[in-house]
Amino acid sequence: MLADVPLTARIMNEEPFGPVAIINRFGSLDEAIVEANRLPFGLAAYAYSRDSATATRLGAEVETGMLAINHVGIALPEVPFGGIKDSGHGTEGGSEAIEAYLETRFVTRKG
Repeated sequence: MLADVPLTARIMNEEPFGPVAIINRFGSLDEAIVEANRLPFGLAAYAYSRDSATATRLGAEVETGMLAINHVGIALPEVPFGGIKDSGHGTEGGSEAIEAYLETRFVTRKG
C-alpha cells in the first residue's frame, strides 16, 4: 500500500501490474473522478464510499472495464473480465466474451 503519492511519481502515470493499492486523498468527488480518468488506462478500479449517491456516481463516471465498489470481487468466472481504453479490447468470461466471435444481423422479410 502506498499513501499520499504525488502525481509526479512513476506509479501514478503508468499502468501497474501486481498487488498494489495507492491511497490518495481528494478535496472533492469531482477531483477523485478526474484523477481516476486522467490516464489512458482502464482495466480495474476499486472505490469505497458510505454514501449511495457517491457510489452511484462513481459507477457511472469512472472509466474502467471493471469497478468494484465497497468490495474486491471482480474476478469471477461468470462475469466479464476486461479493460477499456489502452487496457485491452473486449472481455473474457461471462456471456459477453462470445460477442467478439458473433456477427449480429437483422433480416426481415414480408411475403
